[in-house]
Amino acid sequence: MQTCSLSARDPRSQAVLTYIKQYWRKLVRYNPEDSQTLIGLPHPYLVPSDGEMFQEMYYWDNFFMSLGLVGTDQEHLITDMTLNMAHLFKRFGLIPNASRYYFLSRSQPPFFTQMIWLAFSVLQARSDENAHHFLQEMIMLAEEEHDRVWLGKHQPHRRLMDHGLSRYFDINFIDALASCESGWDHSTRCEDRWMEHLPIDLNTILYVREIDIAKAWMELANVGRAQQWTERAERRKEAINNLMWDERVGFYFDYDLKHQRVNSTATLAGFFPLWAGIATDAQAHRIVEDWLPRFEHCGGLVTSLASQHGRQWAFPNGWAPLQWLVTEGLDRYGFKVEATRIREKWCGICNDIFEKSGTMWEKYNVVDPHQFPEDGLYGSISGFGWTNAVYVDFHRKLSEAAPEAESIAAFAASPVASGPLLL
Repeated sequence: MQTCSLSARDPRSQAVLTYIKQYWRKLVRYNPEDSQTLIGLPHPYLVPSDGEMFQEMYYWDNFFMSLGLVGTDQEHLITDMTLNMAHLFKRFGLIPNASRYYFLSRSQPPFFTQMIWLAFSVLQARSDENAHHFLQEMIMLAEEEHDRVWLGKHQPHRRLMDHGLSRYFDINFIDALASCESGWDHSTRCEDRWMEHLPIDLNTILYVREIDIAKAWMELANVGRAQQWTERAERRKEAINNLMWDERVGFYFDYDLKHQRVNSTATLAGFFPLWAGIATDAQAHRIVEDWLPRFEHCGGLVTSLASQHGRQWAFPNGWAPLQWLVTEGLDRYGFKVEATRIREKWCGICNDIFEKSGTMWEKYNVVDPHQFPEDGLYGSISGFGWTNAVYVDFHRKLSEAAPEAESIAAFAASPVASGPLLL
C-alpha cells in the first residue's frame, strides 16, 4: 500500500527542491518595452511556466511565487515584481490580470498589499535605508487601487455592490471573464453568474488589504490614518459575517445578489475567513470539524465538492495557493495538527508525481493521484511557479515542525490506491 509521504523526512523531497531551485531561472523575464500584446515592465519578473502558455507577469501568481523566493538568490524579484505592479497601476489605473493588453479589461485577486509587506520584510532584513520610503509609496498606491478599482461604482470599475461589499468584474460585462478575474477560471461557483454574486474570497482579501494598509500606517507612525482603515476593515468584517456566514450549516458562501441569499455551492473559498481572522473561534471550530473532512483527501484539499467537465477549479483538483491559504488559516486558529497533515499530504502528492513525471504541475488530482486532474479548457501545465513556491514554503514549515511531525506521523499518512500513474 502506497502512502502520501511526510515531506520533511522523505528523501525524495531533496530532488524536488533541487529541481525547483534550478527552475526559477527558467521563469525570469525582462521586457522593459512593449512588444505586440506584451506590456513592457521596468523590472525583471517571473512567469508561471517556461512553456508556451503564461509568458507574462500575473497578478496573484506574483504573491504565491514570491513565497518560494524568500531567502534565495532570487529574493530581489519580490521587490522587482511589486514595483512592476505599481508601474502597471500608475500607467493603466489598475493592475491587470496579467501584463498583456488584452487583459486590461479585468484584474485578478488583489494580493498587492500582501506583496508590499513581503517586499518590505525583505528590504528590512537587508537593513535597506529606503524600506520605509518604499512602504509609504507602495501603500499609497494600494489605497488608490483599493478605492478606485475594488470599490469603484462606475465604469470601468463597477465592483462595489450592496452592503459595502464588492464583486469580480469585467469591463465588457461578461460573466466568464469576471470568473477569470477571480482566478478560478473555470469553476462550479456562482452558477456562471459571477457579476450577480458577492464572492467570499474577494471580500476576505479586501478585508486583509484594509488591515494591511492600517498596519502600514501604524508602521509609518500615522495613527489617525491607521484607525480609519481599521474601522473600514471592521465594517467589512461585520458585513461578511452578516451576509456570507450560513449559521444553519456553519460555513461561508458566496452571496447571490439576485436571490438575496447565500449560494450553497461549497468551495475552499469558504475557508478564506480563517486565513484573514474574520471568523470567531466558534465559527472556525464548526468549519474545521464539519467541513474540513469533506474537502480533505489523500493528496490534500479538493477545490470544491462539485465536479463538472471543463471546470478545473473544482473536484477532484487541488491547487497550491488554496492549500497555502487554508493551512495558514488553520494555523491561525490553533489547528496545528490539521495544518501539518495537509501540508504533508500536499508535499507527498508532489513527491509522488515528481518521481514519476520528473516535473511539478499546475494542479493535481488530490482524490486519486494516479488519475489525471480535470484539465479544464487548456490542459495541465508543467513547471510550475506557484506549486514550486508553496512546496518550498510547506517544506520549510514541516522541517521546522519535524519533532512534532514524528508524533503524528501515523495519523498524517493517508492511503493512496496503487496503480499506474497516468501523467
